[in-house]
Amino acid sequence: MYVDREGGIREKRETMRSFWTALKFLTAFPWPRKLLPTAQEIVRSTPFFPLAGFGMGLILALLNRVLEPYLESEILGVVLVVVLILATRAQDLEALGESFDTIRSGAVGEVANKGGRRGQLGIFGILAVLVVVTLKFRAIEVMGEMRNQGLLLAPVFGRWSMVILAYGSKSEPGPAGRFVMEQVGGRHLLWATILTLILAVLLADRLGLWIALWVSLLPLVAGLYLHRRFGGLSGDNLRAVGEIAEAFAMVLFALI
Repeated sequence: MYVDREGGIREKRETMRSFWTALKFLTAFPWPRKLLPTAQEIVRSTPFFPLAGFGMGLILALLNRVLEPYLESEILGVVLVVVLILATRAQDLEALGESFDTIRSGAVGEVANKGGRRGQLGIFGILAVLVVVTLKFRAIEVMGEMRNQGLLLAPVFGRWSMVILAYGSKSEPGPAGRFVMEQVGGRHLLWATILTLILAVLLADRLGLWIALWVSLLPLVAGLYLHRRFGGLSGDNLRAVGEIAEAFAMVLFALI
């Protein structure tokens, strides 16, 4: 019994560490400050990616409730998107721009960013970022009665899509990106999917499931394209697809 209790305590600690790792990896959440997750720990945290997205969605939904009586929907949409960008330290948008610049140039992801070029987006990357950001605040503006559900679930679907994309994928040639792809297994995807679908049903019933289905197609198509074009995926690709999936989910909530 003593051994079982020790094992249970250790398992709970590992579970909590995985949750905090997901938050640190995906968001600007500052605690615990001493947590410096390894590549393997980031992989183990992937089942909690949707939960980290739900945390961001909860912040957006609460802000929407507080600010909606005082702000026009156009301004509110911009404010909420800015908060979402700050919550992720804009790292997903940066990855989006880098990925689209890579697609245009044909060079392998982060290899093309050697020599201090990383962060210096080209016009193709800038346009991709502008389109995604515009889609987000316009979708939030016109969501209407579904706004709270959309704000809660879109970040969940975006982070879930990252796990879908990573599962069964190969890392691009070179050292970059190898911290996730080959190590994400079926159990990581299974638990991330179960958590995502539970949240979808609880918050949006059948509509949540339909939107989850459509969003899940995006990482599958993106994975096929990126593997055929580059032979693998980079960390930037992972974040970029998550960002696009989040925007896609918001657009679907706005359309339905």
